[in-house]
Amino acid sequence: MGIFDITSYNSLRRGFDYYESKRVSKLTKVSDSDYEAIVSNRENHEYYVCFNTKHPRKSTCNCPHAEGRMIICKHKVAVYFEIFPREAEMFKEKIDAQEKETEMLYQIHLRKQRKRYEEIKAYVDQLPLETMKENLIDYMMSEYDNEDEFS
Repeated sequence: MGIFDITSYNSLRRGFDYYESKRVSKLTKVSDSDYEAIVSNRENHEYYVCFNTKHPRKSTCNCPHAEGRMIICKHKVAVYFEIFPREAEMFKEKIDAQEKETEMLYQIHLRKQRKRYEEIKAYVDQLPLETMKENLIDYMMSEYDNEDEFS
């Protein structure tokens, strides 16, 4: 089971940001699978991380979120990406692709919304004033009735 399977997306994303911001220092390989490093937060508070590449849950960090717990915090993620920069590149590509897809879907939504607005506006523009008033009153009464049902 890899680190991506056992880490929250929030920790992955924030750890990646720490990695990109060069917050990992003094990375030292202490054995085939163990590394030590210091990770600084935005206030320059330093956290000590021991990262085990074979068993990431055995890794430790003295931050309040992870100390004494077998969870993967953002500091551990930052160290992981420092150890495996290719994994960081692939994660960045995944983030970029997701953001591009989200933006594309948002633009499609905006176009549909604008089209629907134009259709409704064209319909309303052709209505006689009395019909618009009657429709508005009917709509407002239906909203009032819906509120009343559950009061």
